[in-house]
Amino acid sequence: MHASGGGERLTGMLEVNVSEAAELDRALEEAIAVITKAATQHHMGIMVTRTGVGRYIVRAHPAVPYGLVRQQHG
Repeated sequence: MHASGGGERLTGMLEVNVSEAAELDRALEEAIAVITKAATQHHMGIMVTRTGVGRYIVRAHPAVPYGLVRQQHG
């Protein structure tokens, strides 16, 4: 898994890339755990967007109600 985001401040978005399908659930769970901190601070939910094979964007999103995680295909 490879995830990238921003330094020491609360991260509001991560890109997740996996090469094996078996890695996907764990990688997304870890990314959601990181993004939850920023989403909670800004009182918004989390959007998971599939952008390609094994590629996802996980981000705090104002269109998602606080406490929810939604998934979409980009």
